Amino acid sequence: MSRELDRTPSILRIINAALGVWMFAFLAGCVMHETYGNNTLPESELAVVEGYWHYRFLYDEELHIASVDGKREGGKSGWPYAYSVSLPAGQHWLQLAILRNSGEIARCAFEWSFESRHRYKLQRLEHGQLLLAQPLSSPFTASLSMVVTAPSNPVRHLELPAVCGKQALCRQHGDCAPQHTCQMNPGFAFGICK
Repeated sequence: MSRELDRTPSILRIINAALGVWMFAFLAGCVMHETYGNNTLPESELAVVEGYWHYRFLYDEELHIASVDGKREGGKSGWPYAYSVSLPAGQHWLQLAILRNSGEIARCAFEWSFESRHRYKLQRLEHGQLLLAQPLSSPFTASLSMVVTAPSNPVRHLELPAVCGKQALCRQHGDCAPQHTCQMNPGFAFGICK
């Protein structure tokens, strides 16, 4: 009897290790990097933006890039988001997908002037909604934190304004799926695809 009890923790450790390896392999296959704009630009002329994955109490939260300037470059693997993107230096707007336990619960968009050879790591999203999965209004304002690193420069922490909602965000009709139009709302820098 005591031998059976001694094996139980070992079996659980093996099962947990196998699940961990499987989850890592699954996430590595789903999470990808995409390049936007001119694919022939050298890496020294590109900026890199990275999403995040955080484990919260009872759920995991991910922030992925859904589009850049209303365009989706990748998706070749069937995964609708990218964990990180390379893009030419300059002004761009990014649409982000917020996932909880791998299911999308909201979208956010922000605009920034990105610099070449800089890495922009998204850190967290602050909002005034009680439940992000069920916002009181859509769209709503939020604040996005980023850490910026570059060779020979000090690390910078940025807080940027963002617009979030339950639907895809847009600036013009062409940013939406063919059967939708971009509905701008007064006071918001981005509209909602409806």
